[in-house]
Amino acid sequence: MKITTVIPAYKSQYLMELLASLAQQTEPPERIIFSDDSPDQSFTSMLTSEPLQSLIGHLNVTVLPGTRRGAYANWSQCINAWGGQTELVHILCDDDLIYPQFYARHRHAHMTGNFSSTVSRRWYANEAGQPLNKSLTLPEAVDLHPQRLLSLDANTLFVSTVGRAANWLGEVSNTVMRAEAANLIVQRQVDGISIAGLEDLAAFICGARERPLCYLNEHLGCFRQNAGQNSAKGASAAMKCSIMGYLGLALIGLRRGLISEEHAHYCIDMVGQNVLWHYRDEADTQAIRDTLPALIAGAPGADERYLHAWHDFVAAHGHY
Repeated sequence: MKITTVIPAYKSQYLMELLASLAQQTEPPERIIFSDDSPDQSFTSMLTSEPLQSLIGHLNVTVLPGTRRGAYANWSQCINAWGGQTELVHILCDDDLIYPQFYARHRHAHMTGNFSSTVSRRWYANEAGQPLNKSLTLPEAVDLHPQRLLSLDANTLFVSTVGRAANWLGEVSNTVMRAEAANLIVQRQVDGISIAGLEDLAAFICGARERPLCYLNEHLGCFRQNAGQNSAKGASAAMKCSIMGYLGLALIGLRRGLISEEHAHYCIDMVGQNVLWHYRDEADTQAIRDTLPALIAGAPGADERYLHAWHDFVAAHGHY
């Protein structure tokens, strides 16, 4: 099975380490596509000039100019540029690193079954790429499972993520997807409900409705923490979307019968109270906050009123 790596590129200071992690793969991807969204097109100039151009010739690298319309547009361009030319796609964020057997292990996992995505464990790392004593909190049944490959259906995934209002799966850099999962990121909605802010998690768990997700219970990469990440900017539009997005996912899961009323209410209450408190002075969340007490109480029609305010927020701020 062939894999294409697509890189929505912006932070060129990590380029050399990124290329090194790709060059060290025991089974490299079929093709690598950069979408250069950097302000000065620094990826393009570096990747198309000597000596770097000769050094990466064996990696089959293509560089496209970025969209200059925000992170989501750049992600979408990457996926559309891949266009299903290989069976599998890996979206690699430019500041993350993958270990030498990343593609070999993900390819093998896909070949053991009919999966929508394969997701591997990862370390957190500092800006220098050194692993930190910090990790995602996995469900105990997954963390302690003796098998390396776990097949997980949509119900299990919804309950263990949305039902806990927590993402233990990670994000796109530690995932290799089939088209139906990757295209959910471009579509950015499921059943007419926006998944902005949680496009990756939504693709994993909603994509598993047709084909299960395979979890690789081994560390195959690291998520590099740095000051430029959205997670370091609590008041940013991207961070607000990533928090409020759980409410939309809870409604998707509830309407599809993938999560119980009890689990959905837990998520809505926890996230809703968080938004009401932490964004109480943020003018751009006022319309959403006005709908939350009724949504938390389960009042008739509250879900539609919330979704109307949520979609207005995404339309105004969802470009990141």
